[in-house]
Amino acid sequence: MMAKQALYVLLLTVLLYVHFTEQKVGEKRSFTIDYEKDQWLKDGEPFRYIAGAMHYFRVPKPYWKDRMAKMAAAGLNAIQTYISWNMHEPQPGVYNFEDGNDFAAYLQLAQEMGFVVILRVGPYIDSERDLGGLPFWLLQKNPHMRLRTNDPSYLQYVDRWLDVLLPKVKPLLYVNGGPVITVQVENEYGSYYACDFDYMHHLRDKFRQQLGKDVVLFTTDGGTEGFLKCGKVDGLYSTVDFGSGSLRSTKLLLQ
Repeated sequence: MMAKQALYVLLLTVLLYVHFTEQKVGEKRSFTIDYEKDQWLKDGEPFRYIAGAMHYFRVPKPYWKDRMAKMAAAGLNAIQTYISWNMHEPQPGVYNFEDGNDFAAYLQLAQEMGFVVILRVGPYIDSERDLGGLPFWLLQKNPHMRLRTNDPSYLQYVDRWLDVLLPKVKPLLYVNGGPVITVQVENEYGSYYACDFDYMHHLRDKFRQQLGKDVVLFTTDGGTEGFLKCGKVDGLYSTVDFGSGSLRSTKLLLQ
């Protein structure tokens, strides 16, 4: 009797999963912004995500599933994570996407557990990492390298890295059947002294070329007009971050 009940529960779970996740035949997956109604659209329907941050490179791989289960129990339906360049290219041209660096496995697990993903690719991520996640060896190559600018000695390594990374990201986009709904370009660039629009335009074009036109690319900056002066980029959705109790940021958000 108990075996039959267990089988029934399993069957019901499978049917519910298929009902809520299966796409209609010929229906294209999409994740877009409805600017008129100020909302996200997932497969054409209004969608609200409640996200939490968990970075794969900070949590041992055996604990990924446990931590995601706790996030789901807290009511979250989205996970935000950076990709830390220095973890994946510890030496020039030497790449590591194994074990705890297997971000693709991390994102696939998130999808299996019902999450969508906000992916913050960089190349600079901040995230309280040395050099903001940039590899240390960049400054060995050129001690006078102007990081996070259109400096050719910097961009040649950025482009090489993105040519390795972004093809791994593309199959994981929501429109391609994966969990990634949005991709962040750089991080809080409006706080950086250089204010190099040529650099940000280069990244924008690189991401769009590699990932296609059907993914939402965005920037994140501090929640005041001053940060947006150099952080806002044509063709990228501008977002702001702010702390609770920040009145100026709240006013900016409401605009």
